[in-house]
Amino acid sequence: MSETTIKFAFSSRVLRDMSSAVLVLDKKGRIAYVNGPAARMLEVSEGYREDSTRFSLITENDYNDSFNEAIFDALYHKEETKVGKVPYMAASGRKYVFLMSCSYLAETEDEEPQLVITLSDETEAEEMKRKFNDSSKTFTAFLFAFCVWMLFYALWEMLGRPFSTDYMTHGVELLGIVMLFYILKNTSMTWKDLGIGTSKPWKTIRVALIVAACAFLFLVLLKAGARLVKPNCFEPNAPFLDIKRFGVRQIAYIATAGVQEFVARSVMQGNLRNIISSKHPQVAAIILSSLIFAALHIHFGFLFMVGAAILAGLEGILYEKQQNILGVWIVHWVFGVSGTLLCMIDH
Repeated sequence: MSETTIKFAFSSRVLRDMSSAVLVLDKKGRIAYVNGPAARMLEVSEGYREDSTRFSLITENDYNDSFNEAIFDALYHKEETKVGKVPYMAASGRKYVFLMSCSYLAETEDEEPQLVITLSDETEAEEMKRKFNDSSKTFTAFLFAFCVWMLFYALWEMLGRPFSTDYMTHGVELLGIVMLFYILKNTSMTWKDLGIGTSKPWKTIRVALIVAACAFLFLVLLKAGARLVKPNCFEPNAPFLDIKRFGVRQIAYIATAGVQEFVARSVMQGNLRNIISSKHPQVAAIILSSLIFAALHIHFGFLFMVGAAILAGLEGILYEKQQNILGVWIVHWVFGVSGTLLCMIDH
């Protein structure tokens, strides 16, 4: 066996057994070798190539411009080792972020010069980084807006509550709308990241209606038990369940419930989950977002805030299961309307 053959067999075995993705190009940019990990990610055939296929032909699309430019740059600057992150989209449409390292092997007596490209898949790490940055930016903006709202509440109290609590609630709704525009303009969050939309709407609605029915039954039992202890509580002269209270205001409450759940889940809980560093970030996010949600109802008093915190906690659990706001939106609306019809709250 010649020395050249031994070198060939040895390099082939080393490249094949490497866990990193490795691609080898000749000096004209033609594919010379692709190992298994590289073949799977780039969606090309594995092994040594003798078909003289230029690498740019299998990556030719606008999304891969940066990827191809990095390869060409390495081919033209042979004396430098190039390292950097580049996006890549395979033929199937799957997208990656690669940490690319390009090293040029000089020409020898037996072999032509070759460019060895090592690719490390950084897609998941980059996605986590993106979510952390977007969530940090979003929650910082929300905290600023929340503090402004609390200062306005303090002024409202100092002036002797010059207008009704409805306007304070509308302030929370305005906060939600402002946050939606802020997120769409200043972050790369998708509708899926915000929990808006679901691939299984009927399943989501079915589960939400079951939870809502349980919430209604809980309020009925709570009022019945409270009446046994204190007969004159919850408007004793009104019917136990006053259907006449259902009207335009309760129908319009659908919009209020939706915006409030967007603030509580998409803005608070979802982003807190991404930035909290703890053993159980989901639990911490549910608790903290529920407390902040309760604080946004401070204009209704302590008992209402406690009820809002409990409701937000239960909805937070449902949101973690479903990962969209449709289900918690339904539960929120049914809970609010049920409390009104049972004469427990005034919406």
